[in-house]
Amino acid sequence: MGLGNDLSKFIPKDFGKKKKSIAKQSSAVETPRTEPSSAQTELTKTNVTEPHDERKQSTVAELDLPTSQHVLLKRHTKAVSALAWDAPGDSIVSGEHGPSINLWDFPTMDHTFQPFGTIVPYEGQQTRAIKYNASGTHFICATSAPRAKLYTRMGRAAGECKSGDMYVMDMRRTNGHVSGLMCVDWDPQRDSRFVTGAGDSTLRFWDTERMVQEQVVVVKTKQRGKVAVTACAFSASGSMVVSAQCGGISVWPSKGPFVRPVQHVDNAHSSDTGLAFVPASEHLFVSRGDACVKLWDVRNLKTEVAMAEGLVGSESIAFSPDGTLLLVGLGSGSATPNSEAMVAVLDSSTLNEHRRISLGEPGDVLSIAWNSTINQIACGLSTGSIAITYDPALSTRGAMLGITKRSRTYVANTSTGPIITPHSLPLFREDRPVSTKRRHDKDRADPIRSNKPSMPVRGHGKGGVVGVNETQHIMKSIMKDTMRDEDPREALLRYAQVAESDPKFITPLYKETQGKPVFSEEVEEPEMKRRK
Repeated sequence: MGLGNDLSKFIPKDFGKKKKSIAKQSSAVETPRTEPSSAQTELTKTNVTEPHDERKQSTVAELDLPTSQHVLLKRHTKAVSALAWDAPGDSIVSGEHGPSINLWDFPTMDHTFQPFGTIVPYEGQQTRAIKYNASGTHFICATSAPRAKLYTRMGRAAGECKSGDMYVMDMRRTNGHVSGLMCVDWDPQRDSRFVTGAGDSTLRFWDTERMVQEQVVVVKTKQRGKVAVTACAFSASGSMVVSAQCGGISVWPSKGPFVRPVQHVDNAHSSDTGLAFVPASEHLFVSRGDACVKLWDVRNLKTEVAMAEGLVGSESIAFSPDGTLLLVGLGSGSATPNSEAMVAVLDSSTLNEHRRISLGEPGDVLSIAWNSTINQIACGLSTGSIAITYDPALSTRGAMLGITKRSRTYVANTSTGPIITPHSLPLFREDRPVSTKRRHDKDRADPIRSNKPSMPVRGHGKGGVVGVNETQHIMKSIMKDTMRDEDPREALLRYAQVAESDPKFITPLYKETQGKPVFSEEVEEPEMKRRK
């Protein structure tokens, strides 16, 4: 029996999960989302500028970049110098050119995008590097102080590294850094191990379970004196550590020996250098400095594999989740920031430039991080803002959770009038016997009120009280004082004969010149006075 046209259109023709069509996804990418404006949130369409060269470049859609829209996190008052995502992408930690570090949790945010906490590791110390461990349970903070500080993801202090002795010349003989930290990185295979680099020419490996130093590496260069280790990075397997110092790059085995580096190259860059390993490779890493980016192979550091020039800015670099793209934050290279923040997109294998993406905000990009779980990019700007770019079709959760979430509004109780509580009136109040036991117990616990005698002071005396020790009791039992048991008159008369026969004091002085003493004779009183 056939069905009519009116009825057949309601019968499903297929079952199971339906896939989105390509046309629908492309419309979501190109159409900006309209969200309510706020003083703290700016949701704009990201502009894409053409590159300077005339080569045929890939579009943003072909590269699958989550940069169609972005939100701004505005809480820092100074330039954002460090950023770090946790592994799930639910929270982000940001540090500035100052002592404050802000903690952001996206599932609990509303459209105002406010941090849930602010911590200050050390007063007056600039934040230079922040890194989460692989599991996202803890993050380490490196400031201009010589001690790194460990925190939980909720911002609670979990440990602190020791500082070394600045008067010790051999850096191997001290158990901590003696100058400000410059970089930090976690071992990808151990959540309890990380490495720090500082301005005292050392790399130090730490154990978070005991918060002690495991190994120390003293970096030596052709330059006399101490040099600053400006960057360090673990390989994907954790078997190697790359360090950058004074323009040179060294490769060290992560478990030793640390007598000399496995590979070393001098004059790789002429200024401070940023380092990052390619996620898909064990031997390739990228360095950035003096307006250029270089690709290196740890097996041979004599020459770079590839190089890209004309990329002025700080040492901020980040790889895509699959390791095929490299993001490079751009800046003006001077005290005056750019009028528009830019990020260059390079091919990680050849360092060819694909695009330059504008964030639509003024300032230089000082720090950048790409989270692979939620596919969102965070960029720290010199203006104190954090721009988080995303694409509704490619990204999940993260900053998208708080866009449509409104702030909670609290309605105050405006009812007026007298509040009657009849049981508080004297008519309804019951006279209960007042118990003095609690007050008595409180007075007994107070040593002043209860006139409690002072306890004997053990050891050295203090506060005018003579101390009591065990030696004093032992000597008292051995050397007994028997003066209280003797009669004082008998004790004096015992020396009377000796004093008379051999005087030693006043009597021998006046023996020849002293006259004969005359004592008064006793005169008997008259009988009449005695009667009175």
